[in-house]
Amino acid sequence: MRSAVDQEIRDLIQENGRITFAQFMQVCLYSPSGGFYSSRGNRISTHFGTSPTSHPVFGALIARQLEQMWHLLGDPPVFHLIEVGSGDGALAQSIVDACWRMAPRLAQVLYYVAADYEPCWLQSPEHTSGWDYGTEGLLGPKREDTILGIQRVKAEGLRPFQNVVGCILCNELIDNFPVHRFAIQGGRVKEVFVTLAGGNLTEVLDEPSSPRIEKRLDSLGLSLPEGYRGEVNLAMEDWTSQLTRTLDRGFVLTIDYGQLATDLYSLQHTQGTLVCYNRHVVSSDPYQHIGQQDITAQVDFTSLMRLGERQGLATVGYALQSQFLTNLGFSSFLDALQTQDLSAARMELGRMAMRTLVDSDEYGDFKVLAQAKGMGSGIELLGFASQGP
Repeated sequence: MRSAVDQEIRDLIQENGRITFAQFMQVCLYSPSGGFYSSRGNRISTHFGTSPTSHPVFGALIARQLEQMWHLLGDPPVFHLIEVGSGDGALAQSIVDACWRMAPRLAQVLYYVAADYEPCWLQSPEHTSGWDYGTEGLLGPKREDTILGIQRVKAEGLRPFQNVVGCILCNELIDNFPVHRFAIQGGRVKEVFVTLAGGNLTEVLDEPSSPRIEKRLDSLGLSLPEGYRGEVNLAMEDWTSQLTRTLDRGFVLTIDYGQLATDLYSLQHTQGTLVCYNRHVVSSDPYQHIGQQDITAQVDFTSLMRLGERQGLATVGYALQSQFLTNLGFSSFLDALQTQDLSAARMELGRMAMRTLVDSDEYGDFKVLAQAKGMGSGIELLGFASQGP
């Protein structure tokens, strides 16, 4: 028996003859009828891990960067922090908790908005602080009411927000934007469409549905070989427009997996970067487990920077997550762990959990992009400095 999402896709194809892969991905992930991110069970990291759920030190180090941003803004009486795609709230809880422990002045003026298309917070705030691993000793005493400092909002993107002075934070958000897929055929760019053949979902190539696809690829100056397949994220254009409309003055901090265009559209990725996750099983087939698996594509950070710069967002930092966290003092937290009164087993668990944040085979290879609006020139953020604290 077909799922409601599968049937919704088939109905769309019946009505239109075919749909773009971006339309297919949109329904698979976000359909109210049972898209992957519309299901509470899928939002609580049963299919994949994330940096925030690995160890609360991730949030603590981001809090350290946020404190500097607050100072660079002139210590405003309210520092807005809008996290888009907050999911189960793990990052929000660890950041607010760390602010009260390590930066109480910032915590007193912090207005944290955790926004998500379909919020699915666990009932217990111990979701993040539950892995003790010496966190109490690393960060200082815990405040029991930190969860009260977070406003949980159901929202699609940034449309409900305006006049923000502070920071807009996105962790593993843009890789889930629906992408258009393309292929080079006869030396020309063709778009991948999804249709039905013999009752089965199948792909066909045809002229691109939007001139913006070729325009994006042309702007990158790429020379792609025959048969090359890849993805173009057009949704980033609307996203950067939302950022500039929402942010009055401050920063955008984007953490995601992706590459600069020269590496993303290279011979290492001749079939693109699209990946699916179903309960920790990795696949390249988006046409199975429809509505029950995550679908992602690596972020083109070159285009994200350029789109932002055209709309007034200056690029002020770009680095590997491992370098970003190291600059913010990751090693000092790791060293401090050794001084905690923990059993050998718990200490090793804590060390391993923390190491996933910087190991290149885990989350260390993620990229961190910082953009600024209304901040003038010469901004140097701690996370991107040659030497951290």
